[in-house]
Amino acid sequence: MIEVNHIYALKSDWYNQFAEQLVAKVGAERPNNQLLTMQNDIAEGNSFYTDVIPGLSVAIIDFMFKESILINRFKGEDDLYVIHLDFSDEMNLIHINDEKYKIGYKANLGLLMLDNAFENSFQPVIGKRVYTMRLIVSKELLNFPIGSKGLRKSKKGKKVLFFNDHIDSESKLIMHDLKNKTVYDPGFDIHLRGIALRLLAKFIDRYSNLSKMEYHITDREIQALQQTNKYLLDNLLNEFPGIPHLADMAGMSITKYKSLFKKMFIDTPNNFFIREKMILANQLLQSGEFENVKDVHKYLSYKKTNYFTSKYFMQFGRKPIEDLYL
Repeated sequence: MIEVNHIYALKSDWYNQFAEQLVAKVGAERPNNQLLTMQNDIAEGNSFYTDVIPGLSVAIIDFMFKESILINRFKGEDDLYVIHLDFSDEMNLIHINDEKYKIGYKANLGLLMLDNAFENSFQPVIGKRVYTMRLIVSKELLNFPIGSKGLRKSKKGKKVLFFNDHIDSESKLIMHDLKNKTVYDPGFDIHLRGIALRLLAKFIDRYSNLSKMEYHITDREIQALQQTNKYLLDNLLNEFPGIPHLADMAGMSITKYKSLFKKMFIDTPNNFFIREKMILANQLLQSGEFENVKDVHKYLSYKKTNYFTSKYFMQFGRKPIEDLYL
């Protein structure tokens, strides 16, 4: 197995060292300081890095690996957090403290946040498109309390921030839009900076809200809400199950369930379900496995084409037929 080692830092030197290793070990090419590309027997695709604002930078990895590779990240000296967003076509593995975590939106756990004091290894899947974004954020910039549930012990016994979670629906839409763009577009750098800021803003909105909720919601209620969230994600091919059914699953009154779900997931259960369903619809339309839009909306348990089209247009600003791949 090929191994590449690197650290994260607030300045771009870390990416230069990372890129140099890939050039030396796997035959990557570096057209400029931001772009890294591979088209060989080991991998095909690109990596892109840019500074966004002081204290925030972003790196994209977009490869299909043909051989096994392990990317080891060692502890860095800078006070920063790494927000890993995984939108790969299949699940990848993250190794942390001798534990393995599956990560990817298909595992419903596509988000990972790590303190720079943690070390980890990233093992991408072979033969599928690996698409991940890393937001490298200074602790000075991301200075709100996320809450005690995200604290874990490092190898030295010090409590530091580490947790994994699902990617919220709006961030998925943002990532999906970026995934469909090419790094060779002249405006990609500016576009990526804007997306990085939007994703960081969504992250702050979501987890600052979660921190406040620790004083208003029990562990059991959080687990119950997460269970119903997973149930919705696992049943996107079916019709919306209804609030009474979800509330009963959570062991809550309808009023309480609706209120806590919206606080925790920043949306109503129905809107969350529709948004996730439209993301899936987009993937199905572009898969090449369906001959027409009607087959897609029937597969997703929609009875009327017009209703499906209107929901799709609300999410993506275009009709489903425009995304149908034949």
